[in-house]
Amino acid sequence: MEYIKDNRFIIINKNNSGYGDSMNQGFNFANGEYIGIVESDDFVDIEMFKSLYQYTKINNIDLIRSNYYLYWEENIKNFYYFDFLTNSYNKLFNITIFPDILFISPSIWAGIYKKNFLIKNNIKFLSTPGASYQDTSFSFKTLFKSKNILYINESFYYYRQTNLNSSMNNKSLKKSIFINQEFYEIEKFFKKDLNLFYQIENHYNTKKIKTLFWNLKRNENKEEYFKYFYKDVFGILKNQKFLHSKFKKYEIRLFNYLIIYGKKIGSDIFLNCLQYNEINPKISIIIPIFNSENFIIECLNSLIYQTFKNFEIICVNDGSTDNTLEILKEFQNKDKRIHIINQNNRGAEIARNVGMKESKGEYLMFLNSNDIFNNTMLEELYAKIKENNLEIIICNSINFKILNDEKIFNEHKNYIFSNEQKYFFKQTFSSQNIDKYFFEIFIWWPWDKIFKKDFIENLEIDFKNLNSTNYLIFIYLTVLSSKKISFLDKIFINHRIGVKLSNENFKENKSDKYYHAIKELKKFIKEKNLYKKFKQDFINYVASFSIWRLESIYGKSFCYLFQKLRKEWWNEFDVVGYNKKYFYNINIYKKVNYILKTQLKQNDTSNKIKIDDNEINYLKVQKNTCFYKIIIPYYIINYNYKLKILYFMFLNLKL
Repeated sequence: MEYIKDNRFIIINKNNSGYGDSMNQGFNFANGEYIGIVESDDFVDIEMFKSLYQYTKINNIDLIRSNYYLYWEENIKNFYYFDFLTNSYNKLFNITIFPDILFISPSIWAGIYKKNFLIKNNIKFLSTPGASYQDTSFSFKTLFKSKNILYINESFYYYRQTNLNSSMNNKSLKKSIFINQEFYEIEKFFKKDLNLFYQIENHYNTKKIKTLFWNLKRNENKEEYFKYFYKDVFGILKNQKFLHSKFKKYEIRLFNYLIIYGKKIGSDIFLNCLQYNEINPKISIIIPIFNSENFIIECLNSLIYQTFKNFEIICVNDGSTDNTLEILKEFQNKDKRIHIINQNNRGAEIARNVGMKESKGEYLMFLNSNDIFNNTMLEELYAKIKENNLEIIICNSINFKILNDEKIFNEHKNYIFSNEQKYFFKQTFSSQNIDKYFFEIFIWWPWDKIFKKDFIENLEIDFKNLNSTNYLIFIYLTVLSSKKISFLDKIFINHRIGVKLSNENFKENKSDKYYHAIKELKKFIKEKNLYKKFKQDFINYVASFSIWRLESIYGKSFCYLFQKLRKEWWNEFDVVGYNKKYFYNINIYKKVNYILKTQLKQNDTSNKIKIDDNEINYLKVQKNTCFYKIIIPYYIINYNYKLKILYFMFLNLKL
């Protein structure tokens, strides 16, 4: 300090007792009418204190603060207080007139304070070790007691951002808990004037929650600091004594988890929405990927920005020949939750199995590389899982396609339930609870479901190598085996259709795969002694699924499946020999009967049959090919079940 030749400087030598105690000792030595604060790593404009003091003489104020500069060695950025101060600059106010002042950064060094005001109200810093957020309670005390506050729209102070030893840059648990002590000090101070406190209670509580939540999010040991956070804010949250409008929607959802589910489950959901645990991710997302360069960026972006953070993404690159792998590597470099597995082209089912073996999560989700996901999907599904200790959770989805570079969404979501089914799906259920329509209630694909991993492992099942129906058996077996299933009727998944390489476009020439899938399903049901219970459901499902497949293919594949159904497979699957009352859908019954009694013959150009009094010119056969025209009646029933519209679909198919 020898270079200081100015008698205005007073040097105090003392043992290291922390920021708060040092400030208090400095105040004791101060002789000025007003007190200013400059921290040792910052600096100020030469006109700062002169300008601020001039304002005090005009207005006789207790404290005045200005804007300030955020300072980096290579950059200086002017900091302005929140926009709501725009109409409050250069106007005297107090905390009861403008309680939102609590939401402004403390920035105690950007102003000056009347010394007599500090002494009269016994306003001091909390003497905690080191530099540990001591500005928090000091700022509150000055705002709470001041009758004349002034903020001015000028900047004088340069607040350094590159000091690694500052409280702002220290994220340790030891340092973090001192901010909780600051709020204990504030509340102790409030007891001196409870009437004033009650006027600003909700604002204060809001500031307390926001500050401690900020401290939690940045903490290196969130699990441990959460104990302090929960203890200090739960009562406020439970009693709803805070301003909801000051929080984002996802923050309110997190708070509600604590209120609704209690500390154990609520804190589990809360913390997993805040951080990724590389050793213990909660959800493993497995994505089989083949030549998806046009879709994978949008897919992964919709995942990495999920509000739930504790998950891993296992991307199984199934021998892509385009730019897919390079895109995956770029994402992996940016987000450590993304893992890449490369394999030769072996199909989506093998890719899913490989991903399962490498997964570390407590839960598994199998997604498509061309779909898009709402950002709260994992958060809300995980909350539902934890609430009910589920083995399987199902959500809703909606289809979309790209037309002229625009997303065209289907008018209706994929799951649409009757009123009876809506009531049923509000409950946690198992297959044993379903007496009818079991095989028609669900959509038998994997990407709208999350599965508990140890439940899958205990079943000792994986995806079968059946190509077009590769996930059919997996889903059936898990759903039939699970005792804890639930449905969340929210659209979280935007399912892209009409995509080249998508399974929907490869139904041709895979009828044998379909047959083996149904055969495996029947075998499993019998082994579990469930066939008697589900026989009618199974037969109706086989019939309707067969018709759907038949009407979605053409050419030789159509003729092959048509003949196989009528001659072999429907007999094997017990579809033959039942009257119309046994079938849930009269049109399926009529189509089954039509197929069973219709023989495809080459050179036969006159086959005609009636279905529901609508003439069907079914086929004209040429040598080695079939050329036929179909007119099929469809019933479209609107979803209040009041309006029925009959229309005809004309298909001209050349085989």
